[in-house]
Amino acid sequence: MMTLLKYDFRRNWDTLLAWLAVLIIVQIGLAIFVSDITGSVIGFIAYFGVGVSIYVKMIKTYWSNIRSYNRRLVPVTGLSHVLSPIIFGTLCGLGLLVVATIHYFIYNATHTGINFTSYMNDSGIHLSEIVSLLLFFWWVALFCIIIIFLSISIGGSFRFKTGPWISIVAFFVLINVISWLENTIFSGRFNPDELFQVTEKSTGLSIMSNRIMWSDGTWASIIFEIIVAVILVGVAVYLNNKKVEV
Repeated sequence: MMTLLKYDFRRNWDTLLAWLAVLIIVQIGLAIFVSDITGSVIGFIAYFGVGVSIYVKMIKTYWSNIRSYNRRLVPVTGLSHVLSPIIFGTLCGLGLLVVATIHYFIYNATHTGINFTSYMNDSGIHLSEIVSLLLFFWWVALFCIIIIFLSISIGGSFRFKTGPWISIVAFFVLINVISWLENTIFSGRFNPDELFQVTEKSTGLSIMSNRIMWSDGTWASIIFEIIVAVILVGVAVYLNNKKVEV
């Protein structure tokens, strides 16, 4: 798998560097020419845009993994074709998070004007709760990407040109069936609103922690999703090895 992962990074390295360069240029331009509040909002949108681009790159990488004849010649297991883009996207996401964190500390240390954080009351938030929220978003993105990967494999199992449409239908069927099962078995999945409460006031935004611990029901829901994810990955590997045409 490491061979495939290194190949994915080498192939996408120029694109990743281009995204990083554009992101840095945009943030510098916002800091110099745009007001603090507006610059902070646009800057967040820029980070979000890069994150979405990484997510799309994961999907394209998976599509290339299973459909390219040359990639089939790489001596790796079928599971590696699924795990490689997931690890690739996770590492890129961590890199983006590191860049954003460094940017945040530099901004607070060097900016002397009114900054966006002065309009926010986040004193009630602990580091462990921020990590919990980040892990929650990571798991949601990971679970969704596994469903997308299986949908692509299902569509790729059909030789005729309607394969992409079959993938789209398969995605919506899978997402709705899994959601229905989870909501039927449990009382629903973990919601970020359970961890943070955002209130808009005349003085700005107040972000408070609800101090809600992970309940047994939450862990049961996560374990259920992990089991489902393993099953979906197993089906995707089988289809890639036996059904998907290159």
